[in-house]
Amino acid sequence: MLEKARLAFLANRDRERFWNWTTITTRSVVDKHGKQLSELPSVTVESPLRSDGRRCNALLAWGDGRKPYLANASADQRCTVEQEVKELFQEENLLTSRVVKLKSRSVTDITLTIPTDKSSVQSSDRFQRCIASVEATLQLDPATLFPKRMAMRVIGSGCEQRTNAMNHYDETPFVGTSSTLRKGATLEREYALQTDKAGDPSKAFWMCMCQHSLRPLRDASGILVVWGRGFDLGPPESGRHVIVDARTIANELATETPLKFEAQPKQ
Repeated sequence: MLEKARLAFLANRDRERFWNWTTITTRSVVDKHGKQLSELPSVTVESPLRSDGRRCNALLAWGDGRKPYLANASADQRCTVEQEVKELFQEENLLTSRVVKLKSRSVTDITLTIPTDKSSVQSSDRFQRCIASVEATLQLDPATLFPKRMAMRVIGSGCEQRTNAMNHYDETPFVGTSSTLRKGATLEREYALQTDKAGDPSKAFWMCMCQHSLRPLRDASGILVVWGRGFDLGPPESGRHVIVDARTIANELATETPLKFEAQPKQ
């Protein structure tokens, strides 16, 4: 069942070319008691089509009006920023987990649980080490077995990694940056099925409409890097977390219209 969910997840990506989306993400920093310490400018991301025919996420706007890096560049150039800090956790890897349990089954939901995999936490594959450190609950759509809801918690340290974050907004280099996907982090994903207006099932697409994450910061963290831009976190403090919330709006592309070229008469 989990393997079928993985295949459904991968097959869904092939239909992303029929859709585009805009995602608005907010971030706030809270202390160990949950009191908000600061709120970062929101980030609006769109989904341009690259030259290879696949979509990516590219920065469209900052909530404080700052002009985005590579704002007028090509889709291929704008898409490179997303890859600069790529986290070890990938949903499709979670769906290859070797240990899974069927928790419940109903007409509307199939719920699976995935515990941490102690046998793989020392794997030489860093992606496998990360997945082995994550426990998850998945809700599958009974009709398609697509994993429409995912709730994950990072139990071990297998997802921690040093990153090479780039500063695209001033000349100050970022030194010693690391991912916020640390032990204790939680992630939630919720997908909704987008149906083709003409009723073509081959264009139906599961879009990740809502994302929520709670990520612990290192005590000494002084800067949070978001899309190549650094934000001051103030003096060091233990127990701080970053709360990340994202909401997506999906739109189906209009029917493709063939381009017609006509030769101009010679003068």
